[in-house]
Amino acid sequence: MRKIFLMLAFVMMLMSSASAATIETAHFNGDEKLIYPVVSTGDAAIDRKINVAIIAELDRFLTSAYKGAQSIGAQVEDAHTSYEVGSNQAGNTVILSIIMTESQYFKGAAHPATWKRALNFNTSSGELMGLHYLTEVGEGLREGYLLERLEQKLREKIKREGIYLFEDALPLKQLPETFYWDENLHVHFIFQHYEIAPYAAGIIDVDIDA
Repeated sequence: MRKIFLMLAFVMMLMSSASAATIETAHFNGDEKLIYPVVSTGDAAIDRKINVAIIAELDRFLTSAYKGAQSIGAQVEDAHTSYEVGSNQAGNTVILSIIMTESQYFKGAAHPATWKRALNFNTSSGELMGLHYLTEVGEGLREGYLLERLEQKLREKIKREGIYLFEDALPLKQLPETFYWDENLHVHFIFQHYEIAPYAAGIIDVDIDA
């Protein structure tokens, strides 16, 4: 079976002597609850592009939280973030995947609202890497193939872990917006709360190369 990472042949040509990025933790505007990574690749211009994109994601989250609360006459009682690093590959690859967990709680709500957002960077250019890196780079992989593979692995996961999905969740209609690479260069797709399952199922992370 073809691996998802046929595209890495192209990526290796971009940067034959890549090194892993350095990640340091910072707090947005000094708020201990708003944690984010500061990335250093050794190239100041690339670092600016990556770190501006990370701050833009934090701004988007906070703006959305407070506008959402205002629209329903509620109060934001809590907003916090954390992050983890998926891929931070040295050697012949240039992929840096950062997974941001963003959570907000409106006063009086039944539970917090939480999302996982992935920011995938090409550290030789600082550019964000979208789905086209999976479907267009190198030999390319059909979006339909990715959807089929994801559904297969999702079915295996829900059977193995006893996860209940909404009745109309399968077959999958489209790929989730959020994906990332892990340290083994496996591709993961993330289903947010309520996307295909009740809140109790949590955020569902599916490794399609497992």
